[in-house]
Amino acid sequence: MNGKKQNKTNGTFGIKLKELRKAKGLTQQALAEKANIDDKHLCRIENGKYFPTYATLNKLLNALGVTLEEVGLELENVKINENPIITKALQILNSAKNDAELKCYLEALKTTQRALEINKT
Repeated sequence: MNGKKQNKTNGTFGIKLKELRKAKGLTQQALAEKANIDDKHLCRIENGKYFPTYATLNKLLNALGVTLEEVGLELENVKINENPIITKALQILNSAKNDAELKCYLEALKTTQRALEINKT
């Protein structure tokens, strides 16, 4: 053992991200450029050394043209510094026990978001 503690979810996410990147025919450098992040940071994410923040996660998913649901990502390690509402929304999505429940939660959150946007005006 190398003495470095690695989170199982981090490693799993990194592997999934690498598979998605390769399936899209992208190098680490190409994906990093497309996502507007540092290629060294992407390398560390793929190797399970880091887990992306919510903002970086969104950039990566957009650059790959996939959604959170398609990735099947567990969100318990996503760092949220922006807003406690986002944190709660991610916790709700992460609590889903199956795809049907996840879809239901996601639709409820989207509806809530639309309602909040309407109330802003």
